Amino acid sequence: MIDRRVLSLLLVLLTGCSGLGQTPPPPPHSPESLATAIRLTENAPPAGYETIAFPRLDAGLDDLAGYRVVLELRFQGVYASTLQETSGIIRAEVWGDGLTPARRVRLDAEGPVFASEPRDLEAVRIVDTSYLINEEGRCLLNVDNTAQAVAGLSVHDLLGGVEQVPYAGIQAVLNGEQSYRYNVDSGAVTLPFIHQEEGSVVTASGELWVAPEVDVVTRYYVNVDVSRVTLLEGEQSVSGQVYVRYDVYEIGTVPNISIPFGC
Repeated sequence: MIDRRVLSLLLVLLTGCSGLGQTPPPPPHSPESLATAIRLTENAPPAGYETIAFPRLDAGLDDLAGYRVVLELRFQGVYASTLQETSGIIRAEVWGDGLTPARRVRLDAEGPVFASEPRDLEAVRIVDTSYLINEEGRCLLNVDNTAQAVAGLSVHDLLGGVEQVPYAGIQAVLNGEQSYRYNVDSGAVTLPFIHQEEGSVVTASGELWVAPEVDVVTRYYVNVDVSRVTLLEGEQSVSGQVYVRYDVYEIGTVPNISIPFGC
């Protein structure tokens, strides 16, 4: 895990969601109410998952034999002071081997909101040793701190998590796992990439899916409307929309992570 200071160092280096319809309930004991009760029973989550909380979005991943995470943090909007259009995006793909242990992270950023210039980096950590590869595929030397920061990129530090939310009554096989949906809103989510100031407005809505069998989040999609905020280490206030996309794949599959060529 990296703390905010290390995340800041990394960022310097790098220098919506559909809801459930609301309809009036049918009269008591009508055929419609009976059908609804059957559907709810059939879709009920396992015991203990009627309400869930994941303050750390990536909780439980390190307990798995393996996994792959794909995340994206995208902004589209304007600078609050000038109304000039601006945008930015951070993408990351993380492979985890919980047996070795080992980790591989692909990270790229572009756009002035998140990075002063486009960057494309890859880092590998095997046990306690980290390696950094640039966009040309060259292994970089004497960059131990940066290699450790990229390889240890924390989903929690970047995307936050979710407080107590109730089950939304929907389940599906998602990313290969039987998952259950929970609707989230502004009061339930923590958004560490957003820094508010006087006059800021932030509203969020989205969905979170949990796989009880492995007790991890399989998907987290949130759309956030912002007004007069700064993002991550950005210095100028912006207004617009932030889109968070997070998926976990290949749960239980151990990835092949090795020392990069040339390192």
